[in-house]
Amino acid sequence: MSFSGDLEYLSIVDVIQLLHSTRKTGTLKITGRKGEISLAFNDGYINGANHYNTGTRTGTILIEAGVISQEDLDRALAIQAQAGPDRRPLIATLLENNLVDKDEAYHGLETLIELTIVEILTWKKGTFTLEPDTLQVCDEFRYFPEKLKEELNLSTEHVLMDALRIYDEKKRDGLIVDEELHDEEPAPATAAPTTGDLTISADDLGLGDLDTIKRKKPTFHEALRDEPAALAAGPAPAAVLKEAMGHLKKASTLPETALILLKTVGAIFPRALTLVAWEKELVAERGIGINAESAAGPGPVLGFKLPLLPGSLFSFVLDKGHLFFAKSHDQLLCEQLHGAITPPADPTVLILPLKLGKRVVSVTYADFGTQAAKDVPIDLLASCAEYAGLAIESALSHAQQAAKKD
Repeated sequence: MSFSGDLEYLSIVDVIQLLHSTRKTGTLKITGRKGEISLAFNDGYINGANHYNTGTRTGTILIEAGVISQEDLDRALAIQAQAGPDRRPLIATLLENNLVDKDEAYHGLETLIELTIVEILTWKKGTFTLEPDTLQVCDEFRYFPEKLKEELNLSTEHVLMDALRIYDEKKRDGLIVDEELHDEEPAPATAAPTTGDLTISADDLGLGDLDTIKRKKPTFHEALRDEPAALAAGPAPAAVLKEAMGHLKKASTLPETALILLKTVGAIFPRALTLVAWEKELVAERGIGINAESAAGPGPVLGFKLPLLPGSLFSFVLDKGHLFFAKSHDQLLCEQLHGAITPPADPTVLILPLKLGKRVVSVTYADFGTQAAKDVPIDLLASCAEYAGLAIESALSHAQQAAKKD
């Protein structure tokens, strides 16, 4: 199943980080007003790019880097023109005629990837689609398959950071300008979330009086599932979430709020677990369906710790504050968390962040245990978690004001 979306709602940085953390393979095609750009991913790592003006861009990069002269480029282009149908890629032509050093040519291609990302960063409107298990890269990159596999496949984060640095510098110096939004259409009225044929209103969820809650589009991470799933059996989602809202209104501490979220998620998923976020690790609190049947409710504190590794799925969720619901083969998830609680039959997992202000203080992890993955009301769970964060902020604020009066 393809993964698609709109740059207006998801930045290319978030998309790249997500594909990296979930180790996806395929070609990400980004289409905007200027044309189409492609980034090739292999097991989550960028290993190629197609700019809509690739040929001249590669030559320009090498000239700007001082690697070749304009005369060298003109000579290579003339050789290409004479070759006709047997035309070799520009980089190959330069190398075969001793016009460029191999390592310098390789770094020029790496720079092309960075500048391709920089170009996308200026786009405010556009769409993207990941074509799974399809790798499409330009001829320039195919010329160095082993070197790219050895080096570039290990540097996705560095490439992204360099692209962001280049973008900031060029924008500061006035060399690039972000695309302006034109012809904006009025936003359509937001419809109530639906689950199957069941329509659920804000009043049904106890949200009628909460103007601070924004209605959200369904989370984009759902698009990473490889196949559609059936609706989850069990308690009616509306009833579960309405009950949760009632309890959250009365919650006065973070542990109490996290426990309510755990019970809410545990009523929908066979297994659920609270993980408290510390500076460099996650600490396992209570779980449901982990060491006993889910009907037994929350179990004792588990206490094991998970290090927050750079680039891991948990680090992504904590950094961005985004809910995650998709299949994942993240290393930390598979080796350490599933090593502690046993792996589920299906790799589809939920990671639901609880935020206090802008900081994620805990996450509720859930999976389907020994069962097959099923569809769940993700947008409603996201609203529930956001409500939980606002409720605890309000409770803590009232407690501080009361303490001052005393």
